[in-house]
Amino acid sequence: MSEIGTYRSELTARLRSVTDDLAWVVRGLVAEQAHYRPVPGEWSIHEHLSHLRDMEQEVYLPLLRWATVPEMLDPRDYSRREWRERRYDPDEPLGTIMADIQRMRDEELAIFRAMGDATWTRYRTDTRWGPLTCQWIAEVMYRHALDHLQGVMALVGDLHLAALEPPPIIVGGYIGGGANR
Repeated sequence: MSEIGTYRSELTARLRSVTDDLAWVVRGLVAEQAHYRPVPGEWSIHEHLSHLRDMEQEVYLPLLRWATVPEMLDPRDYSRREWRERRYDPDEPLGTIMADIQRMRDEELAIFRAMGDATWTRYRTDTRWGPLTCQWIAEVMYRHALDHLQGVMALVGDLHLAALEPPPIIVGGYIGGGANR
């Protein structure tokens, strides 16, 4: 295997692994936990995964198809605001979102595995997405998934700590000691 092929194989294995890590970390979370946010305005686990799925569906997979199949159309521009206003469904089960991510990742990995070194490194400038290669697309996909895995792990860590926190002591109908009555 060439050095390029080895790198492609290692990177695609990491893409599989980060996707599996996301599925592992959210397995068993209930809806209340999925929607937990430490402060207003920060993303919940549900939002992290929904946005990740949306990017795979609207940008990365179409961009990969376009880069490897000459007849495919250049993917449209992406708007996070449009995702939030039109496509985000806070009631959608995490399992459904994660299954979609895994299905798309499987398709992406099959495309990466089937390509040769020339396709992996073909430099494309005929897109509004700027100069790119399939390697660049895979690296961006990996970084994006890692970013969201990190955010999800931080939120899960918060949930685990909160579950260990003892309930407040109630004395005489007030929380805390008697001196503050």
